[in-house]
Amino acid sequence: MRVGIISGVLLVLVAAVAGVLYWKLRKAEKENTQLTEEKLNLEEEIQSLNQRILAIQEDLERKDVALAEKTQQVEKLAKELEQARARIRRYEEQGRISAKQAEEMRYKTEQMAYYIQKYQERIKQLEEENAELRAKASELERKVEEKETQTRQIQQEKEQLEIKVRAASYLKAIDFKYGLVRENNKEEWDTEFRARRIHKLKICFTLLENEVAEPGQRTAYVVISDPTGKVLTNFSATSGYFTLMDTEQPFSAKAVFTYNRTRQEVCATYERPAEQELSKGTYRVEVFCEGVSIGQGQFQIK
Repeated sequence: MRVGIISGVLLVLVAAVAGVLYWKLRKAEKENTQLTEEKLNLEEEIQSLNQRILAIQEDLERKDVALAEKTQQVEKLAKELEQARARIRRYEEQGRISAKQAEEMRYKTEQMAYYIQKYQERIKQLEEENAELRAKASELERKVEEKETQTRQIQQEKEQLEIKVRAASYLKAIDFKYGLVRENNKEEWDTEFRARRIHKLKICFTLLENEVAEPGQRTAYVVISDPTGKVLTNFSATSGYFTLMDTEQPFSAKAVFTYNRTRQEVCATYERPAEQELSKGTYRVEVFCEGVSIGQGQFQIK
């Protein structure tokens, strides 16, 4: 009886011990599985991080990626790498990974840290190169602007010189004379005339010598204006139109002559229409040649 009781107690103890051992075994297996999974997860994270670090090399050489963006990428990788190193140290201290595994992971992270340092140096180099290029570009822009300014100045000086040359080449008319032409072609020269006596009026002027002006044929347009400013015209005889400042202007008479750079006299004759009435007052005479006014004079009608 006593033996049976003892045997029963032993069986219960054996069963309890077996249960505890089984529970500890299952717990150990579960922890081992968790450690394995954590190790694998950590290795995968490190591998992924390593691949990203290696991939950034190509990105660094792309000219279309801004340096600020590259710097952010490298700084982010450096932060994640430091986090991975901290996990390795913590797992090693907690016994979740062996010393050998921790050493292997530390070796990989040291390699990645080396690459990150190289990338940071490369970014700094690119920043310096960009700064140098910007300085060169700024200097080049300054030189281009300076050249453009010089070119504009030269062009302005050229234009001013051309204006001076053209101005110097213009003819100058002085010493205006006025003569009545009678039916017998006799001429009466004066500066005052009676209106009823004017049928043909001869206007003469002297052109000064000009060594700059091109020799050759010219046309002088004589514009006679009455006291009110109206131009005297006779389009059926001596008058017509000439171009002045891109507009057509009437002239009273014209003279075609050959200029030879020497002092010479030029004359033009205005023929008054029979129906035209001349009022008393001062009549203004202006001569145009090659689109500019070259001289002025006046006479009186009383």
